[in-house]
Amino acid sequence: MATPHEAVQQLIKTMNGSSTISNEIKAAAAEGLGYAGGTLAREALIKVINGSSTVAAEVKAAAAKALGHAASR
Repeated sequence: MATPHEAVQQLIKTMNGSSTISNEIKAAAAEGLGYAGGTLAREALIKVINGSSTVAAEVKAAAAKALGHAASR
């Protein structure tokens, strides 16, 4: 079983994944990071929100919502 740190790392990898990963999956990974909380998750979510224009609006919106959850954890 993965440690909590490994799980967060995998969620970050999925959220930032290649174009072969659907935006729905990336958004779900962002949501998972919000529930996981912690500094690493918050930093990854902020990077997506402030990221390039190539990040889908759906993923950015999910990251912004998730950041609200992560900030309280």
